[in-house]
Amino acid sequence: MPRSRSSRGQTEPVAALVAVVVMVIALGLYSGFLTDVLGDRTDRSPEASAIDRIWADVSHGGTVAVHRPTGLDDVEPDSLPQGRNVHVEITAVTDGGDREVVATEQFGTDGTPVADPEGPPADGSGIETGVAERPVPVEVAPGDVRGGTLRVEVWAP
Repeated sequence: MPRSRSSRGQTEPVAALVAVVVMVIALGLYSGFLTDVLGDRTDRSPEASAIDRIWADVSHGGTVAVHRPTGLDDVEPDSLPQGRNVHVEITAVTDGGDREVVATEQFGTDGTPVADPEGPPADGSGIETGVAERPVPVEVAPGDVRGGTLRVEVWAP
């Protein structure tokens, strides 16, 4: 018995509606699962974000040149966490193998350098301070690159 061409490829409206609803529910569950799994990866501490941004501001050609007059003056206020104090310190290895502070700067809650910095709060002061460190190459003189550390401390006023 031959079928009519007009009924070919058609489906019941209820079955199509059920298929659409199942797809929407599956997509919702999948996106909720991804949000739970990947959500923790975007939560970064203020000091972790600040150290990456500060390094991007002060490094030129993959090193930080502390012998230049600007030094840490290249840090942009937008690179610092808003409403928090920030202390930045760069150390370099000396000829004797010791670590020496070669540049330091403290920024206030508005992102401007502090004229008379007191430094980060002392341990046991009751003020929670976040600290981030990363090894960096430091150019202490033209052509003299040494191993060093970029240290960023962040605290609320």
